[in-house]
Amino acid sequence: MITMKKIFLLAITIAIFYGCKESSPEVKDEHTKVTSHYITNYLVASEIAVDNKNGTLCLKVSGEEYNTLHEVSEKALELANLYNDNYCKIGVHPGEAPALAYPIEKISISCDSDFDAEHPAGESLDDIAQLGFCSFYPFIKNGYKHFSLTDDWRYGDRVCYTMPFSSVNADVTKLLWAYFTTSKISPSYVAKIEFTSQPEKAGEYTFTIEMTTNGETFETTFTHTFE
Repeated sequence: MITMKKIFLLAITIAIFYGCKESSPEVKDEHTKVTSHYITNYLVASEIAVDNKNGTLCLKVSGEEYNTLHEVSEKALELANLYNDNYCKIGVHPGEAPALAYPIEKISISCDSDFDAEHPAGESLDDIAQLGFCSFYPFIKNGYKHFSLTDDWRYGDRVCYTMPFSSVNADVTKLLWAYFTTSKISPSYVAKIEFTSQPEKAGEYTFTIEMTTNGETFETTFTHTFE
């Protein structure tokens, strides 16, 4: 005998199954939903800056946001298809998986004064500046299989790297985690910046960073004090 409870559960199962077939799934509430994509927000860069957050230099990106949960646009679907992001599960919350839409093709840094004997004013510091970031792309490419938590896979769905600016390229910077600076995705932090050596003299230094993504190059200037 089929009870009302069984009929209700069957109806929910059917709704979930067909919801996964839709490119713009209906959002039931802010905490439980069916989504067709793991990346919930894409950030297309239009400006960069560097913030000092509690002693850590953070690379911040501002730009247009495209989400895959509410009012899904053609651009959001285009980006999801670019990374073959075809996810169908319950429980992806808004903002859980925000990412930089396009990889960082190149990033470079220089100082307006002599940093040390090997790095005079205006010369590249790419060999002693490091970029730390996390990427969702290996997780998606691996079929959404969570990895054991290690130093590199500390989040399970993001692989984390720290490498010299000179080694940064588009192959390793796909879908960088864009963690929020406000309640909305833009502007967001996408990486941290560290120096592997100190300047010869303590004091305040002015740096210039150039970052190329999606064929466009953005520039920002910031100061940092070495004690």
